[in-house]
Amino acid sequence: MNRILVGSLLFCLILAVLNGGCGGAGAGGKVAISGTVTLKGQPLDRGTVTFTSVDPSKQLMAGAQITNGKFSIPADQGLPPGRYRVRFSAPAGGPQVAPGEAPGDSSVVAEERIPPEWGAQSTQEVEIKPGQSSAMFEFNIP
Repeated sequence: MNRILVGSLLFCLILAVLNGGCGGAGAGGKVAISGTVTLKGQPLDRGTVTFTSVDPSKQLMAGAQITNGKFSIPADQGLPPGRYRVRFSAPAGGPQVAPGEAPGDSSVVAEERIPPEWGAQSTQEVEIKPGQSSAMFEFNIP
């Protein structure tokens, strides 16, 4: 299997495990999260956003697909108040299958459009404050 497919499946599995056992809607004081994302001044056409707890004693994570510069995470899949590291991913195109290769076996990996400081090596953080029923963020990626 190619690395992008494996990475996407792993991301979905992690989200399912972390969100699956957390109770019903609004359980644990979770907050709905939404926002906008621009890349180089334009709405990000497609990608993903992931929020991960900065506190090492908490293993909290939520994520969403970005479409036309917007994302939304409902409260039952959201996060409780706290500080979170934000990471983005938006591969350009997809893996190319060379002649003789089976689909899914491509050795070519799609290029990431998001700068590392906003992606895999992100230093970006946000805070969800106590008492919020929803949190909206605006991200402008250079």
